[in-house]
Amino acid sequence: MTRSARVGWSAAALAAVLLVAPLAGCAGTGPAPTESTTSEGQDVDLQPLYSAVTAADARVEDPTAIVNYSGTAKTLDLAVLIRGDEPVSTQTLTAILVAARDATPDEIATISVLAREAADEERIVDLQDAIAGLPAGVTALWDGAATLARVDLDKL
Repeated sequence: MTRSARVGWSAAALAAVLLVAPLAGCAGTGPAPTESTTSEGQDVDLQPLYSAVTAADARVEDPTAIVNYSGTAKTLDLAVLIRGDEPVSTQTLTAILVAARDATPDEIATISVLAREAADEERIVDLQDAIAGLPAGVTALWDGAATLARVDLDKL
């Protein structure tokens, strides 16, 4: 490649970066999506879920969710902001889980709830004590989010 060709390619690459860079920060702003497209291309209306979860407890705000596939199972990943300094109680976690279960179709096999502090959205709320208080026979996985299978959600 000649020197003039390299300069031309470099100029074109620089121009592309300068055109796209101002738009890069725009992707994360705005309201939560009200639909999630699954890998099968089907839209799932999330607005009823957002309304139900927000109404489940006065401390819950700004829910966001996405529907994914884990193998052949449809999963729901739900993130909520929690207001206040008090720990999340089992009652609050149960209300969020029941609202999410009741606002989603039965083909959602698992629901994961990740809670963050409303005052500092970078901080994940520890849900371990709330999980420990769930009824006997309910199995919840904890990996920063509380994850329950539909069979366990139906026991709440």
